[in-house]
Amino acid sequence: MELLKQTSLILGLVALTIGVWTLFRHWRNRVSVLFSFLCFLVSVWALSFVSHATLFGRLSYDIHLFCNVLLAPTGVLLMSSFLVRKVDAFSRLLFLMSLAGGAVLCFLIAFSLGHGEAFKLATGFWPSFILLEYFHLLFLEARMSSGPGSGNLPRGRKTFLYLGPILSLAFCTFDHIPWMGTGIPSIGNLLFAVYLGFASQIINPRKLFGLDSLVSRFLAVLTLSLVLTGFFALLYNTISRSFPLFLLNSFLISFAVLALWSPLVTFFRFIGRKLFPRTHDEEKETVDRFRILLSAVTSLEDLQEGLRQFFMKTHGAERVEITLDPAGVDLPENVESYLYELREKGLPPVLHRGILEQERDALYTRESRRPIEMILEYLDAAGFDGILPAYSNEKVVVLIRIRLPAGRWSPDERFFPFPAAPELMSELGANVFRLARIGEVRERERLILLGEMAAGLAHEIRNPLGSIRGAADLLQDTGPFVEVIRDETARLNRLVGQFLDFSRNPQGGRQRIDLCALLPRAITNTAFLVPSTVQLRFEGRDHPVPVEVVPDSIQQVLSNLIQNSVKALEGVRHAEIVVRVEAGGFSVTDNGIGMSDAVRSRVLEPFFTSSGNGTGLGLSICERLIRFDRGWLKLESVPGQGTRVEVGYPDAR
Repeated sequence: MELLKQTSLILGLVALTIGVWTLFRHWRNRVSVLFSFLCFLVSVWALSFVSHATLFGRLSYDIHLFCNVLLAPTGVLLMSSFLVRKVDAFSRLLFLMSLAGGAVLCFLIAFSLGHGEAFKLATGFWPSFILLEYFHLLFLEARMSSGPGSGNLPRGRKTFLYLGPILSLAFCTFDHIPWMGTGIPSIGNLLFAVYLGFASQIINPRKLFGLDSLVSRFLAVLTLSLVLTGFFALLYNTISRSFPLFLLNSFLISFAVLALWSPLVTFFRFIGRKLFPRTHDEEKETVDRFRILLSAVTSLEDLQEGLRQFFMKTHGAERVEITLDPAGVDLPENVESYLYELREKGLPPVLHRGILEQERDALYTRESRRPIEMILEYLDAAGFDGILPAYSNEKVVVLIRIRLPAGRWSPDERFFPFPAAPELMSELGANVFRLARIGEVRERERLILLGEMAAGLAHEIRNPLGSIRGAADLLQDTGPFVEVIRDETARLNRLVGQFLDFSRNPQGGRQRIDLCALLPRAITNTAFLVPSTVQLRFEGRDHPVPVEVVPDSIQQVLSNLIQNSVKALEGVRHAEIVVRVEAGGFSVTDNGIGMSDAVRSRVLEPFFTSSGNGTGLGLSICERLIRFDRGWLKLESVPGQGTRVEVGYPDAR
């Protein structure tokens, strides 16, 4: 009996500590709160048994019976809510039966109406409803696949949650069988304490534990249990005779549990790495391969393909898509907010389907679940199981989207196969900017070389063109062939001029100017290009819009954009072009024929044109001039409705 009291005391204090810690860390999570309530019940259940066995009080015994009865509905509700996605009718029936029968038993206990052997057996073995629920869940698990639809955990973790309480609760209830003695129930108390510590690590959301982490926590809990056993073995003769000393030492031992937990976990994590050297060697090899990839690639295209191959291999993914953009990858606002909250809390900023589903199922109300459901809908629409961003200067510059085979995705599976993920993702974000700068230098060098070649080529072409045009003008014959020579030489001359514009950088330095003052002058200089059938309108702002650009560049950009709009307005009634000052830039909008998606995707390519008489360099020249001023160009078009081109520049303020 002495051993049973000591182990019950250990179980009560451990359960109390785990319950308080879980509630403190995850009080907004429905499953965590329910688990904390179960821990409190177990704590009161065990400590009231110790109090009754030590002080022989009737109240302590009744409290022990109350908790023993309430363990059944609480355990059934917790496990059915956590282990399966949707609670079925049989689980509801078990919960209602355990709750209704438990209410009757509690009434009988409260008013001292329960007597006889049948009443003792009913109150003693009422937690058997939990075992029935576990067998029911095992049956469901055998019928269901191991994919995401089978619940929140993979089979490996569920097996532990199935077997743990079956063994510990079965052993604990053996104290109701006199001939079994107290040794086996004492072992059950220790097993139950270890189980609660292990289960708390699995139940709490946003945990990505590997085998070594779980083993380290198991060893830490086991060590604490042994330490507590030794403490109470030394102090028992004293505290069993004095209730104040019992409370004081219980407080000190609970404090010791909290104080020793983190150091023990750290120590046993080191031991776990020694126990699983192969796993950590593989992780180190993966880290090394990732760093070699980052250092070896010389272009964003090579990095994109290298990352895709890397994650295909390390995750066994069905599909991997990589988006790289030094200017920042666009994400839905709710997704960006969710990732920001994770970073603020020091958690890995990843969208992980398993964790999201676990968090959604653990929230209390439909309103609180809705934001996570929207993110899951975003994953479903994109066809991926997880999204991993890499940040640089607070912007997402890399977006890795992964789709895994059925059954491979679970909350306890690491998104990264190595522990250095945050540092490596930071390196990846910095590497994108490095490669972008290398690409800009190469582009600049290429354009310089192209400009030098173009200048020589223009000289060699324009001299013969001048001779041909002069000879054509001297011909007395004014027939159609002479006109063809004149028209084609003029067109070729224009093409050479535009090619020169495309290949060379703007002349002059950047200046701080006000768009509201510059654009009206530029429109006046361009108005002769607009036919009388087209209305050209300007919309300014009441306050200055300062930008830092080469002034002549805006004149050329605006001229090219207006000419494109004029071509799109041929044959359109009530044709209109609107030049509007925007925040940090301007836009040119027309109500012309618009562009299809296929044309819009290629319209910035040099020499691509959808009109019969164009050269295909107008928008390419605009983009180059804008990029030279560190700006950006955004094009929106709807076939049959019109086109809007927005140009933005750095704010000069």
